[in-house]
Amino acid sequence: MLLRKLIVAVCPLAICGLVCGLFRWLDGMLGSTAYASFVFKGALLGAALALTLPIAGVKAYTNGLAGWLLAGAALMGAVILYQYLETTGAVHSAVLSVLLTVNGQVVLVESAAMGYLLAAGLWYRRR
Repeated sequence: MLLRKLIVAVCPLAICGLVCGLFRWLDGMLGSTAYASFVFKGALLGAALALTLPIAGVKAYTNGLAGWLLAGAALMGAVILYQYLETTGAVHSAVLSVLLTVNGQVVLVESAAMGYLLAAGLWYRRR
């Protein structure tokens, strides 16, 4: 019983420490202000957040919504791709530029949502 409680407490903390260490390494490799760095770190953060409970041993059963989670991840991926194309100057839409921003922190949060939806959708799909 004690071992199970320790696993539930230690696994999410270990994931947090691993992600923090990986973020520092990625800042050195990709640069802290690169667009790809924001996207990759956000996706990694979202996936780590989605996997903390299953890795800790909390079981959840599928409820048939995995397809919608994957569709949401695809939509977030399309938004992130458009924002990247907007920053490179390949596309420009006056209407979409009013609604979307290319700020790095916003891209990080959007990528985290995409990573969470993708990891949760893959984890909870019917087997």
